Amino acid sequence: MNTLFPIQRFHFPLLLSAALIVALSASGCDSTEPDDHGAGDEELITRIQLTLTSPQAPQVVVEATDPDGDGANLTIGTLVLKAGVTYTGTIGVFDDVNGENVGAEIDEEADEHQFFFLPGGQDASRLSVTVTDSDSNGLPVGLAFTVATTSGGAGQASLRVILSHFDDDPKDGVNQSDETDIDVTFPVTIEP
Repeated sequence: MNTLFPIQRFHFPLLLSAALIVALSASGCDSTEPDDHGAGDEELITRIQLTLTSPQAPQVVVEATDPDGDGANLTIGTLVLKAGVTYTGTIGVFDDVNGENVGAEIDEEADEHQFFFLPGGQDASRLSVTVTDSDSNGLPVGLAFTVATTSGGAGQASLRVILSHFDDDPKDGVNQSDETDIDVTFPVTIEP
């Protein structure tokens, strides 16, 4: 059964287009029996936080928030990045209603999850993202990553962050699952 909130597992039905138009999606996770790690439990995600650091630029922290989890009060911050800089990034996933760190649960179930980072917009070619962490099978997870911008002038882009959940499909490290727990697009401003 598909519901907006509360959601099955780590379902975060948020989507923002490159044109900054908010739309909600309610694709459902498969309802599964709980496993030894609690898979199948309902989780509410109210906040996603990207933190980017570099010795070459100030720290960047940006969030997508939906405080009550119903999708009506969605706010998505803008990533403001310096041109020609490589940032080390982490992503935090939280349920602020119940005070839970959902990212820690994703880390515990890393072999069932993978973040995908998709640059978009007019200057998408100036962004590149590399996942730097891996699960017990050596496949990418995406809780840790790098973001690099090319040198040059000002630019506008976007960064779509998708969390695939691999309950039924085997995780291969390349392809997304048909089960999406998070889908949110951050606008990106590149400064010279």
